[in-house]
Amino acid sequence: MMRKLFVLLCALTAFMGAHAAAQPVVSPGDVNAAGELRMLSQRLAKSYVQLGLDVVPAAALEQLQDSIVRFERNLERMQALAAAVPPAAPAIERLRGDWAALRAAVAEPADRARALLASRRSLDVLESAERLVIVLEVAADSGGARRVIQAGRLRMLSQRVVKAYMLYSWGADTAASRSEMESAADEFGRSLTTLAALPGNTADMRAELSEIALQWEWLRTALSVEGAGSYRLVVAEAADSILAATDRLVRLHQNVESR
Repeated sequence: MMRKLFVLLCALTAFMGAHAAAQPVVSPGDVNAAGELRMLSQRLAKSYVQLGLDVVPAAALEQLQDSIVRFERNLERMQALAAAVPPAAPAIERLRGDWAALRAAVAEPADRARALLASRRSLDVLESAERLVIVLEVAADSGGARRVIQAGRLRMLSQRVVKAYMLYSWGADTAASRSEMESAADEFGRSLTTLAALPGNTADMRAELSEIALQWEWLRTALSVEGAGSYRLVVAEAADSILAATDRLVRLHQNVESR
């Protein structure tokens, strides 16, 4: 009897070890957290520019502070992955350095020169975060992770396009700011079309995609109005609405991937 129990326990231990080994090191939540770093880099810079323009400054300050807290929390989560995913370590180290530079850039009150510096630093952070996302996507080895990343990119673009719009409306390096705004807007539109065409979208996903499309049309209209400083508030509010909807979409894909 004892021998049978011993054999059973050994078999169970072996099964549990094999099952644990089969579990991916990188979870859908890890992929989402890394992708969110991209968005937070642009949200932080956008909020900083809004403060400089005095566009709903109380909300902008709250968003800036929230972005810092969330970025550092997610960065610590990435650091915890470094041992399990060695290729991620260099990307995380670079990200830390770029993040420190961005934090320093937004430490003083915003004027046009500092706003431009913050935007450039935010793009460095964005590039480093993209590299990390690519590494984690490979480690996750899952088609579902790709969907989380694709949907998460909409979050970032919603903030990047408005950051560039705010800079452009402020007269801060207008040619470059306009180019960034138009490029981000074009990518947002293409990405939204691609996501809507993916097979396997659930009813909830389709509902969120429809909401995003409606909000996006409203935002595109506001972006196209030349020289209307009063539209800054409209653009800021539309960006917040799109960010909320895109975040819900990301979490829907994450939940499907986690099953």
